[in-house]
Amino acid sequence: MLDNDLDLFKKGNFQPIDNNFIMEWHEVLQEVQIVQEKYNKLDTDTFINELRDSIAWYNLWYELVNIEKHWFDCKKSADEECYLEVKSASFSAKDWQATFNDTTLEKAEAFKDKKVFLALAVWKDASDLLFICYGQNSEIWDFLESKVKRFKAWNTVRSTQSISLSNLVFTYWFKIIAVNRSKWEVLSLLRLKNKNFLKMPSNVVISIEEYHNNIN
Repeated sequence: MLDNDLDLFKKGNFQPIDNNFIMEWHEVLQEVQIVQEKYNKLDTDTFINELRDSIAWYNLWYELVNIEKHWFDCKKSADEECYLEVKSASFSAKDWQATFNDTTLEKAEAFKDKKVFLALAVWKDASDLLFICYGQNSEIWDFLESKVKRFKAWNTVRSTQSISLSNLVFTYWFKIIAVNRSKWEVLSLLRLKNKNFLKMPSNVVISIEEYHNNIN
């Protein structure tokens, strides 16, 4: 066996395991397990993703959620062929980004279609949905396609593409929908997070009520 002095071994921030943290979270996860078994959703990652996607689509007034791991996350209704891709970001993250993992050329091309929308939901903690960045733009296809082709050419380990919240707003002209905060609170959060949002018109941020009124 080797005994190398790799830089990788110097990285990380290792702390003593907190037994109270483990015990409290174990109790919470036991309650989660009860719900998983009740609805027969036993893959935990899929369960959490579906739950968050469902909260996002519920606020955006989509009616159907995709319970499989692949393809689009939501559909407007059984009668209306309109699809939604939902991405999530943590409020505490350094950057708020819509991250696409293992994107194919087929899925990249779908973003040219008028039937496809994209949402980036920003969450504080596990269940507090602050706002949703929502819209569509066919130029997203160009970005995703170029990244997928570069992945194939370089034969890298995984095809991952990310679009920042600021790019969704300033490059692709998405709206930001305040959900569990007022639109003025969300505007303040954005400007504190990134100075680029100081130049963003205030009408880019709308309340959830304004969104609902606009689609009626």
